[in-house]
Amino acid sequence: MRIRQQPSTDSARVVTPPGPTSVRVACQVHGGLVEYDGYGNDVRRACPDHGGCISDVFMDVNDARLPGVPTC
Repeated sequence: MRIRQQPSTDSARVVTPPGPTSVRVACQVHGGLVEYDGYGNDVRRACPDHGGCISDVFMDVNDARLPGVPTC
């Protein structure tokens, strides 16, 4: 799992949090497709505490978009 500056795979890496960790999500946006471990999604979540975005495929959630979280 990498948190990147922008919602794209070619954006600079901000941080790679250790193992499972909680993050605060401010909003969500579509970015480039990320595929990992049999899953694929183009939704990114903005994590303001870490100064970047994380791909949905690395989040432990059941939905492709988080209900109640606005679009960036």
